Amino acid sequence: MKTYLLFLLFTFSLVFSQSQNGEVTFSFFAYGVKKEAKLIFNNSQSIFTIKNDHLNKKKVEVIGREEENSNMNIDLYFNFDINTPKSFGMLTDIKNNCIIDHKFFPIDFAAIKFDTLFVKDKARIISWELLNETKKINSFNCQKARGNFRGRTYTVWFTNDIPVSLGPWKLNGLPGLILEATDSLNQFQFFAEKIELQMEVNTIDIRGFFNHTYITPIQERIIYVSFVELMFKEITTKIRSSMPRGVVSTTNNANAKVVDENNFIEINFDDIKKK
Repeated sequence: MKTYLLFLLFTFSLVFSQSQNGEVTFSFFAYGVKKEAKLIFNNSQSIFTIKNDHLNKKKVEVIGREEENSNMNIDLYFNFDINTPKSFGMLTDIKNNCIIDHKFFPIDFAAIKFDTLFVKDKARIISWELLNETKKINSFNCQKARGNFRGRTYTVWFTNDIPVSLGPWKLNGLPGLILEATDSLNQFQFFAEKIELQMEVNTIDIRGFFNHTYITPIQERIIYVSFVELMFKEITTKIRSSMPRGVVSTTNNANAKVVDENNFIEINFDDIKKK
């Protein structure tokens, strides 16, 4: 009987060590705005998704209204999520050293029509410094690490209890699953709220990520900036049309910088440009 029990325990530990599968629910903060995100993973692959905000029913509106002691007050409402189709998410494949992000991008001001983008990147490009600090997250023993990635310094907590080199968004490459991450300016943060491990084999459906035309993260940035600049021009036009006669707009500055790339989660792409 003792031999049989030892055999069962050995088999259980062997299976668990060979098959690391599960799902993590994260709270994702970008400049204080909270969204729910999920990471499903197996030994070498993961899919990261961020839940769209469908609660705010407004899409894009520019409303001008006269107020006492003021010529005009302009209210701007933006919510591209309301019509955005559901994407496959972001695939990270450690074995093949690739990240593929599937996303829909608005191509008009009303955010009704969308273009489909597949952005291909590399995994395992962050050089991590392991630190001696430890703490528990959801009963998992975690170790602290720090690394620089595309203009930001991230402090993360990973757990060797789940020995997969994955994490939220593009953060990966440590000897355990990343459960918490914060950039040095506290502008982008990921916190694991719920962790569910599974014993059965977790087959992630990755078929939708392949056989497409791919663009680079740099090309994606160019597309995004071009769209924001176009949107800014349309907003400026709408604001002018909402103003009373005789009021002159001073918002049209040809040298004004519409997009500050230091506010993006990826500030620079020096690692790509060097190649």
